[in-house]
Amino acid sequence: MKRLLTLVSVFFLMGGLAFSQSKKPTIMVVPGDGWCLRNGYFTEIDDDGTKTKMPDYYKAFENAELRTLISAMSDFMADNDFPLQSLEQELSRIRKESAEMAVMTGKKSETPIKETPVEALRRTANPDIILNLDYSVHQSGPRRQIEFNLQAIDAYSSKVISGKTGTSSPVSSSTPLTTILQESVLSFKDDFLADLQHFFDDILTNGREISVTLLRFDNCPIDFDEEFEVGGDYVEFAELIEDWFYDNTVANRYSLNAKSSNRMRFNQVRIPVRATVRGRERAIDAQQFGNDLARFLRRAPYNLTVGVTPKGLGEVWLTIGDK
Repeated sequence: MKRLLTLVSVFFLMGGLAFSQSKKPTIMVVPGDGWCLRNGYFTEIDDDGTKTKMPDYYKAFENAELRTLISAMSDFMADNDFPLQSLEQELSRIRKESAEMAVMTGKKSETPIKETPVEALRRTANPDIILNLDYSVHQSGPRRQIEFNLQAIDAYSSKVISGKTGTSSPVSSSTPLTTILQESVLSFKDDFLADLQHFFDDILTNGREISVTLLRFDNCPIDFDEEFEVGGDYVEFAELIEDWFYDNTVANRYSLNAKSSNRMRFNQVRIPVRATVRGRERAIDAQQFGNDLARFLRRAPYNLTVGVTPKGLGEVWLTIGDK
């Protein structure tokens, strides 16, 4: 057990000073999907007759070795001033909230509280970066070797920040697992930390990346091809929206991925990490950015009804004409 804690400390020790001067994003360590599926920690979901296996983190935390590894990594990073969220604690909180909501009823109507799947997802944790832990042991006669993978994922864009794999040399089956893990981790530690540093610097300079989709209900009085008079010229509604993105993104960075009379989708939208909203400095995510866009569309000359639906931290949908 002590060797396992030492392993984690060695992995992050070299990176602590490198990040000390930067504003650090929130990080959550989770067991990788592959590890969960290989070890039987999953549930099957029936989607119109098609069964899909989904990782079950509740079951995964029954594995003492995994819990120790994740806990040790989290503790060490916290000691080095990294803001952390504990997946195990968040799962416990969500389970308690769900149990409480299941027995709550109105005083007069005695009806239960209703919660949509989207609302349930919004109650989950919201880290900036997810660290996926995965390892597998390969046995060959009296010898074995281990492959250890650590993947950092931007929770906003779902893009892989860094994915490093270390493989130990074949050793005797009697060699402690922690000794083999240490060799694997040391083989990619420096590159992995360098990738994280580059990502941290990039979001601080260029903002974080999100996606925004605008959808038009059939009862909306205008579509995205509608023209408005601006300074003596007639400009499409879609162009005016794109102008808003130009004015409200970091360094005017965004990409209009799709455009029709009823739909617009923006990718690689760079938004600031923090901004002043109604006189208060706040962290900015896709929902806050969507709220700002909605306020623009609700004002004259558009006067539209606009709904804002977050799809996780890094994506938001705006519906115009209805909510």
